[in-house]
Amino acid sequence: MKHSRRASGSSVTSIASDSCSRCKGMCPTKMRLALLLLCSLFGTGASIQLLRLDVPKMADPRWEKVILKCEYDLGGEDLYSVKWYKDGAEFFRFMPGSRPPGRNFSVDGIYVDVNKSDSKQVTLLGQANNRRGKVNLMGSYGCEVSSEGPSFLTIYGEANMSVAIPPKERPSLRGLRPSYEVGETLQVECSSAASYPPAQLVFILNGKEVNKVLTRELPSSASSEDNIVSSTRLGLTLRLERHHFPGGTLNLSCQSTLPGIMDARALERTETATLAASNQRLAQEPPRSGCIVNLPSLFVMTCCFLLRSFNHGILAVSYV
Repeated sequence: MKHSRRASGSSVTSIASDSCSRCKGMCPTKMRLALLLLCSLFGTGASIQLLRLDVPKMADPRWEKVILKCEYDLGGEDLYSVKWYKDGAEFFRFMPGSRPPGRNFSVDGIYVDVNKSDSKQVTLLGQANNRRGKVNLMGSYGCEVSSEGPSFLTIYGEANMSVAIPPKERPSLRGLRPSYEVGETLQVECSSAASYPPAQLVFILNGKEVNKVLTRELPSSASSEDNIVSSTRLGLTLRLERHHFPGGTLNLSCQSTLPGIMDARALERTETATLAASNQRLAQEPPRSGCIVNLPSLFVMTCCFLLRSFNHGILAVSYV
């Protein structure tokens, strides 16, 4: 990444002023000219600012064109050049002192409409408007602005652009029954809405992502929109155990994300299933182990024994 070559005005100006006063009119001609140039450079306090870099965060590959804008303030200086970069490679340069002022450079996947590009913007052709090759707009874009001499100041800004068509709706979840017995097999399928790039799907069971070993990718389908967008399908097969129903309920979600697209939000669909009625009591009880004694049951058994003993005359009661 290129950075501004601008220096701190106050400290450099004091050094230049001191150098100019040091000769007291006795400097040789060449040195006097050099010091005069140095004084004029730092004495003016010239500066340029990058006001805004407008790069779409997410571009649709079906667009006919994409316009990138670079707004700046030269602070009274004249413009020397504006250079545009993609992933560090220069693809367009505008120099008002050249004829023609705009010039493009060969960068894979980038095609510039020079006639619609100038000192403040550059127009990139989309695939629908270009037959010269495959368009690849995804990447990091930089704008470098330089002023004329004697200052020759430079500023640089950078922004990322993704290429995507987000899905219009949440994924669908099919095959989940209302209730299951312990030991039965769960077989479900999740399908994403059409998108570009194809969505990545994961199953989430009771808040935890399901091991990919239990899932299988199913054949996907392409949309009719120039075969750009497509849907993704994922299947899940799982033998159900008691621990899959905490509190008697199973929560299953299917989540879709767009790989490599930072600003795309995840979409999710969740459905529930319950444990069959014959297993509900078992699901509500905590797991038993070893010598844990059920105290309420022991108390009831003791009372029954005492009552039975009394009725058979085993328990004697004496009165004084």
